[in-house]
Amino acid sequence: MKQKLYQGSSKILYQSQEDYAFIMAFTDKITLDSGEIFEVAGKGVFNNNISSYIMTKLDLIGIDNHLIEKINMREQLVQSVDVFPIQISVSAVACGRFVKEFFMEEGYVFDHPIIDFRVRSTELKHPVINEHQILNFGWLSRQEIKEVQIQAMRVYDFLSGLLTSVGIRLVECTLEFGRVFNGEEFIIMLADEISPDTCRLWNMYNNEKLGAELIASDPEKAIKSYQIIADLLKDKNLCI
Repeated sequence: MKQKLYQGSSKILYQSQEDYAFIMAFTDKITLDSGEIFEVAGKGVFNNNISSYIMTKLDLIGIDNHLIEKINMREQLVQSVDVFPIQISVSAVACGRFVKEFFMEEGYVFDHPIIDFRVRSTELKHPVINEHQILNFGWLSRQEIKEVQIQAMRVYDFLSGLLTSVGIRLVECTLEFGRVFNGEEFIIMLADEISPDTCRLWNMYNNEKLGAELIASDPEKAIKSYQIIADLLKDKNLCI
């Protein structure tokens, strides 16, 4: 029986046979910003498939990430990463906090994508944190902050182009990075997942929301949209 090391809002980490790696299992659960927990049958399978494909392609363009291999429908073997206590959100369109806090019209397109640092805590509801706080708390060095910003924009640019090719607008993506020692030095590595759980995705042609944004209001429609995203990628021969 696998040894459970950690259970998050949508994934479980187990110890693998290798000291440097873990087994990451995708569940059907998700915790929304409101704190509500939903279970949507089949969501974990779609997220595993989509995220493993994206991570594989990011590796080909030089974005170091934790994926070693997809094991089965729900599990991946991933590199052990000392994950930073922050998340990096890249927003191209006014949504979420920009609508609530700045009273912006939802859907307003920014001239340039906006990067937000957020505390990686579901309990605290991921509050925004600035660079000075991150430095003073000793969470990242100045160079690491710069490197994370560069890598986040590279991921966003790739993901935006990929999704545009199948008719999906990437409104916002939330990423996690950490440190890994490669034998000579510490490098920055992308971790966690990239899926409809960690991205705001809209239909390009009618701005209909897809994925996690639908879960609170219409769970059945939400899982159908996960299927739509996977099918669109598969139809373009993009999804494993």
